[in-house]
Amino acid sequence: MSLSFYAGGSWTDFPYDKNRRMPLVEVTHVDDELCRFTLSKTDVSVANAVRRIMYAEVPIMAIEIVNVEHNSSPLFDEFIAHRMGLMPLSSHGVGDLKGDGGFIEHSKCDCFEGCRECSVEFKLDVINDGSGILNVTHFDLVPTGRWIKDSEGQIIKDVPPEHEVLPCPFANPKLDRDEDAKQNGILVVKLKTDQRITMTCIARKGIPKYHSKFMAITHAHYRYEPIITLDRAMIDSLTLEEKVAFVEADPMKTFGLDDNDKVQIERPHDHAFDDECVAKAREMGKKGMITVEMQQDMFHFKVEGVTKDGPRRPSDVVRAALRVLDFKMQMFLQDSYGDAKIDELPLAYYA
Repeated sequence: MSLSFYAGGSWTDFPYDKNRRMPLVEVTHVDDELCRFTLSKTDVSVANAVRRIMYAEVPIMAIEIVNVEHNSSPLFDEFIAHRMGLMPLSSHGVGDLKGDGGFIEHSKCDCFEGCRECSVEFKLDVINDGSGILNVTHFDLVPTGRWIKDSEGQIIKDVPPEHEVLPCPFANPKLDRDEDAKQNGILVVKLKTDQRITMTCIARKGIPKYHSKFMAITHAHYRYEPIITLDRAMIDSLTLEEKVAFVEADPMKTFGLDDNDKVQIERPHDHAFDDECVAKAREMGKKGMITVEMQQDMFHFKVEGVTKDGPRRPSDVVRAALRVLDFKMQMFLQDSYGDAKIDELPLAYYA
């Protein structure tokens, strides 16, 4: 049992010897760019494992090979190749575990250069034949269809539209191409008159532990459930000016005054555990007027996506992280105790 840097409390005070952990996930908000959920009835070790898997082991597609055929832009080939590697690509059907379908990692594929099972090819070919500056954006990166079409252009591998690997964000049908590129385009390079850039890019599957370009989300963090206790007799004995000063001492505005000028806890989940209100109470000579603790078995998560179109939706990343964690735990039991069967959590794609 390790000690916390918060008031000497413990990070893991879950009663292992009495109760079996039965984690519960409650989703409180979901959209294309944000997922909020609460993980409860477990301890920080499980919460941190889920967070770290979202950061390190949820796979997506990213550009790994860049063949520059022509580049008369002001930027070096290596600089542009680095930008292409960080280009977000939709990866909703990439698969989380072996056997999920989608794509397999190139290192585990039987091909040499690439194939429809592990790679997707894109082409970028832009020339500025105008008189002004031309912005080359991710909208100019076009999939070639190589490996999923034969020599006559016939499709030999049917890919559902929601599982296609395309640069993100997608084109806005309400805007013309130039305006959409200006507002939402990810800039690759700027070209002057008669300058040209031509390159072929190959995207492959990977996880962030290999390289940060495979990061499926921008941010994932959790907050403890706060336990805030007010000594009502002490706080009611304050003058109105002292109550206002106490309320304003908290930068997150956790507290407020009601119609009767009594201090109330209005936004407990906004509390930052910064001890500002505790310090203010001590400054007023009212030590013990307020206590703030962390509930050690409840964690409020916030997961943010890269774009509204991908690489993967935050809710999908959360589900993938839980599947990966469950799979790893079953592998541990198999290696340690000889459990023969592994039952993977069900796979769900988000169209």
